[in-house]
Amino acid sequence: MSRKIFISYRRTDTADFTVALYNQLLDYFREDMIFKDINTIQPGQQFAEVLEAALDSCAVVLVVIGPGWVGKESNRLMEEGDWVRQEIAVALQRNLRVVPILVNGTKMPAKDQLPPDLHGLTKRQAHPIDNQRFEYDVERLCLAIKDLVPITRSKQTLRKGSPWDNAFKAILLLFMLASIGLIVWAWVGAQTEYKEKVFMSLLGGAGMAGGWAAFTRQRWIELRSE
Repeated sequence: MSRKIFISYRRTDTADFTVALYNQLLDYFREDMIFKDINTIQPGQQFAEVLEAALDSCAVVLVVIGPGWVGKESNRLMEEGDWVRQEIAVALQRNLRVVPILVNGTKMPAKDQLPPDLHGLTKRQAHPIDNQRFEYDVERLCLAIKDLVPITRSKQTLRKGSPWDNAFKAILLLFMLASIGLIVWAWVGAQTEYKEKVFMSLLGGAGMAGGWAAFTRQRWIELRSE
């Protein structure tokens, strides 16, 4: 059985955050390993059947909890037909790895704010994710669940750079060496006038500066992916 990640969230609470979380998870897992209803349920399919089938293939359920997850005036979780409640209740009954994701400092709901079939959620270790350290928090989450859902797109690979990235850096280094060679040749080997030597030196210096800037930018891009 394939092992996947199920994201449970309330659209009126954390729709934008969940989209960002989903996109960040794609840096570590294939698209077909992550279930998020807006992308997975096709027109005409029955919501309950799709959710049941999705949970059958999932090993980890991420429960995204924002400031509006538990309503202040009307708590939809207390309604038996609430889909978010049913998603979590089934996951808890199946003893899946259920991880409450606390968004931007949101506190874990108290037991009396939850229906009886969700009380087990309060016993699960929560994982906070804040916008200020979003990538770092998501990386920690991925490392914490990789025993159940293996990482398929590790950023370790990105740090090494693709063959094209390495070839590009090699070309830049050769270009900079050629620029240095031009300067040396202008003053040592070339039988030219002083003005021409200066011109070739400036040309070589510009080549070195441009090559170094491009090389530094490429390394910065790779480091940003770590």
